[in-house]
Amino acid sequence: MSFADPLTQIEAIIILAAIALISLKFKLLDRGGIIASLPIGYVILTLASVQHFAILLTFFAVSGLVTKIRVKQIGEELVEKNWIRSWRNVIANGFAPMSIILVAELAPSWRSLLAVSGYLGAIGTAFADTLATEIGLLYPRDPRLITNFRRVKRGTPGAVSPYGYLGGTAAALITCGLAYAFKFQNQLLLLITFASSIIGMTVDSALGATIQAKYRCNVCGKLTESSHHCGKAAEKIAGIRMIDTHAVNLISTTIGALTAIALTITLA
Repeated sequence: MSFADPLTQIEAIIILAAIALISLKFKLLDRGGIIASLPIGYVILTLASVQHFAILLTFFAVSGLVTKIRVKQIGEELVEKNWIRSWRNVIANGFAPMSIILVAELAPSWRSLLAVSGYLGAIGTAFADTLATEIGLLYPRDPRLITNFRRVKRGTPGAVSPYGYLGGTAAALITCGLAYAFKFQNQLLLLITFASSIIGMTVDSALGATIQAKYRCNVCGKLTESSHHCGKAAEKIAGIRMIDTHAVNLISTTIGALTAIALTITLA
């Protein structure tokens, strides 16, 4: 697409409006999430390509479907994981890939190989982490904390399981498959995308286990990711107060992008 082409603008508006309506109908995003998604989608559609956007849209659609399956299987109350994405979810997962496109537009010499690798590394990390979380919640046994491998409850930040890593691997492979179909990368760079996605997903788990804020409800005693529970302020028992699950996602997608760029510079 060409940003200066009026047809590009019309196509972008029509595509984003259609996706917004579908997202509302099927409760994939709340209103705040839709508002936050519009500038991200607009930047990628008008400054990159339909193919770039298709990879992002696949992540969004598959993640939404898997989340609905998880909610149907185990319910939405068992673990405190949002099943309707908010603006925080959208920014956490979409800011890094959008930033890659903006940097490539401002620095044209950086546009080709590194921009593509960084974009796919960010999307692949977000996709892998989301599917690892959602599919991991279906694991029939208690998962293990990534830092010490002790058994913890489902939904605990930093918890990992075989189901989770299978889900993350599937997401990374889908990202690579789309990149190959769209002729974005050669075989070496596909391996870089896969590796950076898995690394970013693992970093997300490590950050969740270490620096993400964790709280205990002063009313029911439940461990939670939220600073408020049962209508009252909860007691922080670990982590950094300003680092919530969305901040962890933002950091990990950025690391996934930078990992892909570093591997591309080193190997390609």
